Amino acid sequence: MTPPASGAPGLSKNRAQFLWLSVNVLLVGGMLGTERAVVPLLGRDVYHVAAVLALSFIASFGLAKALVNMGAGRWSDSLGRRPLLIAGWLAAIPVVLLLLFVHAWWAVIVANVLLGANQGLAWTMTVTAQLDLVRPSERGLSMGVNEAMGYIGVALATVAAGLLAAHGHLTTRPFYLAGAIVLVGSIQSVAIIRESRGHVPPAPAAEAVRPFGQIFADTTWRHPALSSLTVGGFTNKLADTVAWGLLPLYFARAHESVGAIALLSGLYAGVWGLGQFGTGLWSDRTGRKPLIVGGLLLVGLGLAAMVLSAGTTAWAAAAATMGLGMALAYPVLNAAVADVALPHERGAVLGVYRLWRDGGYAVGGVGLGLLLAAAGLRASLWVVSLLVLAATAFIAWRLPETHRVAPG
Repeated sequence: MTPPASGAPGLSKNRAQFLWLSVNVLLVGGMLGTERAVVPLLGRDVYHVAAVLALSFIASFGLAKALVNMGAGRWSDSLGRRPLLIAGWLAAIPVVLLLLFVHAWWAVIVANVLLGANQGLAWTMTVTAQLDLVRPSERGLSMGVNEAMGYIGVALATVAAGLLAAHGHLTTRPFYLAGAIVLVGSIQSVAIIRESRGHVPPAPAAEAVRPFGQIFADTTWRHPALSSLTVGGFTNKLADTVAWGLLPLYFARAHESVGAIALLSGLYAGVWGLGQFGTGLWSDRTGRKPLIVGGLLLVGLGLAAMVLSAGTTAWAAAAATMGLGMALAYPVLNAAVADVALPHERGAVLGVYRLWRDGGYAVGGVGLGLLLAAAGLRASLWVVSLLVLAATAFIAWRLPETHRVAPG
């Protein structure tokens, strides 16, 4: 068995493992990116699915990822982070096989269930492990780096898969890329990544046992900070359902090429990814709430701009605005949850938070599919934009600051 990483908590003592985990999450994000611009077009142009089913692949992904997230948090507190990371990569192997060799929409749905398991296990474990390795004052930086690397992976793979899919290769070439990513990620997880759970301080005797139901209730509705952060995470993924499932169709309806759609989707994910390098650290110095509220506001306004504008240049500006909003809010939501969670409950609390956060994909995939069938693309974009802005107002009112900034 690979020995646990050694050294006291803190980035300076654990830099090597922190960097290897960052590489791993780059690959995890890349696995997701191979689908971002391609699968919506597969549904429309290859499998000819009805509008109400157009986002069913996102719903299946989101439901699987949400449920796995909740379990992964609890399992990692007892089994460790590394075994679940490896299990996540094993779950990705049949994703590639299904998409390459079974050319039917049901295979896309099943593949996305397994992709949800891959992301729920692997990405969650990189988040939890990197939090294990750093001090409380470095949590924002840790989450910024984690989410930045993951979404840079999403962006690069989105563009690469779109370019590979151009000229009639939607069903093959993007998934050769996915296979290569799975191979490298699996080898790295087995050979290089070490267990990080030993860095978590032991629970005080008086706090050692808390029923999971209490943790679930606190994170979902009882605790003002945790429940507000849960609303923020859910809203974030609802908006990302639009970016993943609806915007490629919106651009295709305007006769954008597959390559152009991939570039627009990659721009959104790329700004999201690169921006997170600074926003997590920024929140360590200024507090979490301003970035969360400001970021969600930009996401809502960027969605509105998608409807109000036309043309590649204007849509690129709107995509960049949405990406910047995601960069401000996304890693800071994770850091804020970690601020509030007790160290020995961090895995479980993050699991419940990520259950509801990624539940935004499941609800969005079903709800927006129905809305798309009933009202069309533009109305669907408007509805989500208004929902994001309403959630932003709620969070601005209810969320307390979770990070106490040292004076000076």
